[in-house]
Amino acid sequence: NRHKEINEMKRAEKKASNKLVGIMIALAAVVVIVAGFIFFNPFGGGKSSSTAKKTTSTSSTKQATKYEPSQEEKDYLKNRFAQLTAVNPETIGYVYAPGTELDEPVVQTTDNETYLNKTFDGGNEPLMGTVFMDTDNKKDFSDRLTWLFGHARGSKVADHRMFNDVNFYDKQDYFDQHPYVVIETPDRKYYYEAMCLVIVPEDTAFYRTSFTDDKDFTTQLKKVYEDGQTKNPNIKIKASDKYLVLSTCREEDETIRANLYLRQIPDSEMKDFVAKHADQLKYVATRDQQ
Repeated sequence: NRHKEINEMKRAEKKASNKLVGIMIALAAVVVIVAGFIFFNPFGGGKSSSTAKKTTSTSSTKQATKYEPSQEEKDYLKNRFAQLTAVNPETIGYVYAPGTELDEPVVQTTDNETYLNKTFDGGNEPLMGTVFMDTDNKKDFSDRLTWLFGHARGSKVADHRMFNDVNFYDKQDYFDQHPYVVIETPDRKYYYEAMCLVIVPEDTAFYRTSFTDDKDFTTQLKKVYEDGQTKNPNIKIKASDKYLVLSTCREEDETIRANLYLRQIPDSEMKDFVAKHADQLKYVATRDQQ
């Protein structure tokens, strides 16, 4: 009899268990149906539907503002850099300031000393060297602050160009008359507008390529702008913008540097900017080797 009772108890437990499982399956089915209705509800209002629309809209906006070089620009850059890299494979760009003699290829290597004396074609001449990007910067100019270094040869050598004209930006008239700098890369052109010129000690703490956060970044830029000897009054410093610095020495004092800060024109402004300033952005060669 005890055996029979145990079996009956097991059958009862199994029956109750099966009933519970059935109830759970039914509940799960209801949850799935309700969730499906919310997600696929064509009449709107669902969070997933709203999020999808927002994502699509954001993606479309970004795609619409992305700068796409013309075929003419692509062909020009392909030919330009084929010639430059044939002379120096460490070439990453070309910089010029329309209306000045600033007209130089840009290189980058594993340190910030080699190109102080190493010329673009591989020679070694003090005070000649080559314009070079800080070794810690990304070569595609995508950092929020990119540094280019070059000599201001002044009266010390016959060829006084390179970054010599950067020093002329210490006069507001010159600054205002030469507001733009163009960077060419193998993939596209970047355009910059002068923000300010600041004169600092050679060991200034401003020589940085990375920042802890947006506030750290904008605080430094605002300080630089405040200290600027000349400046563009229309510049508004924003964490979302990218900036370029052309850094060079001063002939009157070897312990100080002139740093010309420039704001990169973002892709969202490129079309209007190029249309408006096309005549002011044209390249006119001042180097014999071109």
